[in-house]
Amino acid sequence: MSTTNESWESDLSRIFASSVNQQSLEEAAELVVDVSLDDQEYHNIFINAIDQGIRAANDGDKRVMNCINKSGYKVNSLKQALDLLLDFKEIYLREFEQSKE
Repeated sequence: MSTTNESWESDLSRIFASSVNQQSLEEAAELVVDVSLDDQEYHNIFINAIDQGIRAANDGDKRVMNCINKSGYKVNSLKQALDLLLDFKEIYLREFEQSKE
């Protein structure tokens, strides 16, 4: 994964394809945490991609829906995409903090 703002779309697509796919957000967050606990750069890339996706959804950029819909999850609106990203980020950060304890 890369760290530039231009690549948020490819990073977000990869995150959803490799971790979210068709499992719960909780299971996906656990997978991402397993990697990010040992790799701060991966954690930063994950947070950046999710945050860029949230900004895109708020700005009306439908590319964020494509990133999500390439996985097993389907969203039909920018509101659904935004809610999903916000939930995923919240679950991930909770899991990440609990795993550090």
